[in-house]
Amino acid sequence: MKPLITLNPITTWADLRAAFRELLTHPSLGETAEWFASYLEEDIHDEALVGCWSAIEIDFHYDQAAGRSSCSITLRDLDYDIEEVVSALVSYNNNGWNFAPGGRPPVLEFKDTMRRVGAVIGLDFEYPPE
Repeated sequence: MKPLITLNPITTWADLRAAFRELLTHPSLGETAEWFASYLEEDIHDEALVGCWSAIEIDFHYDQAAGRSSCSITLRDLDYDIEEVVSALVSYNNNGWNFAPGGRPPVLEFKDTMRRVGAVIGLDFEYPPE
């Protein structure tokens, strides 16, 4: 599956935030991209991103210890972390207490959202049937 975005190396916190913004606001996500864009402005996903950045820093440390000068991590290497970030945004979206009466967007189904997000970076997020 070919990605719909350029997968740039992630070497800084700013790179990580920019990569997730590009992923989660991609036009192929339709209306979901608009909702996610507003949630990103509110930093709803930051806790999940901090966990992701911690994992990246560990990879950087191991690469340096092995004598490699740079680490070449892209969004495709962060499948579990992508699930964590999307889960945080979907949970926020689906909690009616986060919105004024009548202002709540439609409920998002996590697995469907993950499949659509995965298509943006060329990953196949498949889940067993329930």
